[in-house]
Amino acid sequence: MPYTPPETNEPRTYLHHDMTSAIRTVLPLSLVTGASMLAMDFYLPAVPNLQATLGIDVSLAQATIALFLAGLAASQLLWAEALSRFGPRSAVQAGLWLLLVSGLGCALAPSIEILLALRLLQGVAAGAAMVVAPSVVRATLSDADAVRGVATISMVEAIVPAAGPLFGAALLAHTDWRGTFWVLSALTLLVLPFAVRATPRALPGMDRSVNASYLTIIANRKFRKLALSHACSFGALIIFVSSAPQLVVHALGLGAAAFAGLQLIGVASFIVMASQAGRISKRLGTAGAIRLGATLHAVLCAVMLLLGLLAPPSFIVVALFWCAFCGALAVRGPATFSEVLALPPAQMGRASALLTLTVLLAGALGTQLAAPFMAGQSMTPLMTVMLFACVASLALLCPYPHHKT
Repeated sequence: MPYTPPETNEPRTYLHHDMTSAIRTVLPLSLVTGASMLAMDFYLPAVPNLQATLGIDVSLAQATIALFLAGLAASQLLWAEALSRFGPRSAVQAGLWLLLVSGLGCALAPSIEILLALRLLQGVAAGAAMVVAPSVVRATLSDADAVRGVATISMVEAIVPAAGPLFGAALLAHTDWRGTFWVLSALTLLVLPFAVRATPRALPGMDRSVNASYLTIIANRKFRKLALSHACSFGALIIFVSSAPQLVVHALGLGAAAFAGLQLIGVASFIVMASQAGRISKRLGTAGAIRLGATLHAVLCAVMLLLGLLAPPSFIVVALFWCAFCGALAVRGPATFSEVLALPPAQMGRASALLTLTVLLAGALGTQLAAPFMAGQSMTPLMTVMLFACVASLALLCPYPHHKT
């Protein structure tokens, strides 16, 4: 039987105790996360220009997005190994250099075949931030500051998908798709020294005698239930997002501007509530914050399903629902990451990778589940699937998994 260290009541030692030091850690890691995500969202408006410039069809142009996402998902376990073996500083440095080199390669790519290979590599590079950033925040900050730190990173993850395409579109007024990659590379080079300096060489308290295998982490009941619960909530979010462009047209009879409005409302709500996530977790405890978010999700979906059965909901009702749903996710998300990564430092990298991979898979599954309902004129099937996911998320928290066994 593999060795598992006994639980202890001794206070844990953190690298940073004051707010200033915490900011010096969280801010550069947020910039790393932002730079990595921009490789996806900043590039999106340039896809039609790429298609026209290289004379390729839509499927090949879209493949530059699909391969980036494939590399991002596949790289989670790779960066977990790099974090465990070489430490967070080496991992984040390697990820940023790879992001820089792949970005420059994309800018200079002479053919679509080379560009596709480099986009896959760029996705792999972007995955480093998703594994390293939450692990470093959780290992170096106290419980309360860790929730605030993860919330800050989550705000960046909400802002970039909303603002990235806007800045990308503005840039296209002055350059072509290659210019997008030149700017991305410059931003990466700008962030690199700050991120490397802020990232510790090793996670504090690292004990390599601790069993950090994936099987050991998955066998941890608390990790398993919290990860699956969060994946269900996030899957429900993706189900709505992937259906919304068609929903506003067929069910609400509105145009693309309505979808953009929903996105802005959701992002704004997420940012506002994420900024308060630390205070909410401090008042309710991390377990209370997670349960609150999960309960709100289930109740909101149940109410929307009932309203949809009675009469077609208006845009205002849908917007209020989406505002509340995103706000609830901002309450539970940072607390979930903090709780899931409340592990020995040796296990944090792999646990972070498993959690992110689970969430990405849930998003992919949610997209497929939503596909049959996209052309419908009723929200009832969509809300039924979302309610099922949110009830499953809440059920995984009843009773709350306070212990690992």
